[in-house]
Amino acid sequence: MKAEMILDPIRVRVDFTAGEAIAIPLDPHGPQPAFFTDKPASARPLRSGDYVGDVRLGGTCNAEVIELVPHCHGTHTECRGHLTHERLRVQETVFPEPALAQLISVTPKPGGEQGYPQFTRADLEAALRTDLPLEAIVVRTLPNDPARQSLAYEHAPPYPVFSDEAMAWLASLPLKHLLVDAPSLDPAHDAGRLRVHRLWWCMAEHAGPAGLDCSRRSATEMIFVPDAVEDGLYWLELGLSPLLGDATPSRPILYPVEVLDQ
Repeated sequence: MKAEMILDPIRVRVDFTAGEAIAIPLDPHGPQPAFFTDKPASARPLRSGDYVGDVRLGGTCNAEVIELVPHCHGTHTECRGHLTHERLRVQETVFPEPALAQLISVTPKPGGEQGYPQFTRADLEAALRTDLPLEAIVVRTLPNDPARQSLAYEHAPPYPVFSDEAMAWLASLPLKHLLVDAPSLDPAHDAGRLRVHRLWWCMAEHAGPAGLDCSRRSATEMIFVPDAVEDGLYWLELGLSPLLGDATPSRPILYPVEVLDQ
């Protein structure tokens, strides 16, 4: 199915037959990515009295207890509640509607804070179509290493983050969603500053774009975009789970977009 839409001031065609999920499947019984913890997501049979939730152990059906930390295990979407005293929940906070997104592939520059390579403002400005009514940015890191899908980040080289200048510029744009294949927008051990997160949600010393409530933005971390998915324009559906919290597992899907006129 294909649909034509008017996204003032342009008209686009969305191909809903060619969606690509960019979430990392989270297997509690197998290899998986982990960040800020050495303990993987896990599953065990439910036990209640004489009942065991595993037919291999004599149970009448399978029923598992899953243990995971959304911020640490697999693809997840965060809201501003990640940083606030107020217990905000993603599903009740972020912009809920699908959005026009651009997928860009960027090679981070070495020499950032604590040895973390950085996405620079110059690289982002060169890649982004700011002439279009974009509401979401998906950033794929080059080189695009499939090992990210099962990487224990505590034992890996530093992942790329945004420079302050790059994020301040992004945050000044009328964007609602940011998706990255890194496990966090900030370095893992930054003394709790989370400065890049704060810049994105306009909680630092700069104001966001006029007419946009920055507090409703989402940040999705630990995605993986296969090489076969080309840079360009897409219709983004975040695919939030119903698990309420300041972060929740998610399954973003990208549908190819063709610009018909502008």
